[in-house]
Amino acid sequence: MNIKNKTIVITGATGGIGQAIAHLLAKQGASLLLIARDQAKLKNLTLTLGSGHHWLSADICTKEGRTNVIKQSCELNAQILINNAGISQFDSLMNIDEEAFNDAIMVNLMAPIYLTRSFLKMCKSKNAKTVVNVGSALGSIGYPFYTSYCASKFGLRGFTEALQRELSHSNDNILYFAPRATATSINSDAVIAMNKTLGNSVDEPELVAFALLKQLQSTSQRKVLGWPEKFFTRLNGLLPELVDKAIAKQLKTVKQFVQLSSHS
Repeated sequence: MNIKNKTIVITGATGGIGQAIAHLLAKQGASLLLIARDQAKLKNLTLTLGSGHHWLSADICTKEGRTNVIKQSCELNAQILINNAGISQFDSLMNIDEEAFNDAIMVNLMAPIYLTRSFLKMCKSKNAKTVVNVGSALGSIGYPFYTSYCASKFGLRGFTEALQRELSHSNDNILYFAPRATATSINSDAVIAMNKTLGNSVDEPELVAFALLKQLQSTSQRKVLGWPEKFFTRLNGLLPELVDKAIAKQLKTVKQFVQLSSHS
């Protein structure tokens, strides 16, 4: 797919990955509609991208916010939606209250579902539409103390796969993109320290954005970033007990950083 002159909607545009995606796609000649809640950050980001781009301050967790996103997307004849907005919680299930758990499910799962449906249904045009749902390697591997994040990202992966198959005979493309740990503010100091201690690879946002661009250009349905993450996502589907054992060896270390996070 050639994205030059395409209008692309990006949710979570002011986050680390969102900004990297915006800068890269703008350089490729796309026209962007940037979605986030913080007006000041949106204005500043749009200014750095040059002319021909738009922004909208909207809370995609509300029906009104999503309606406004779709309305402006239709007015601009957007062809691509990137559901990038996401939040993460690194804590014991017993410490996560219902409101926080619901927030994760809403931002990471339900809002992308509702936006995808409305984008495909309301933006009527002869042009094929593409939706990219940004998941995670933890959308395939259940990791301790990431219960809300894994639940929502597993759900997003399942939704995307089901919709891919539902629309397999249409002209629309539904893509699933799964980064691994990325150097953005979504990670607390405790998570950053834990990844360093465990030797987990952490990608820069620019690398993640470039991989997403490559997927868009190829319209490959699924992409998981990194090794051994790509291997473990496959292994977890075939022999989850082996992944159980590997993670069990890390659990004592992980618990130490969860406690550190809880006291910070």
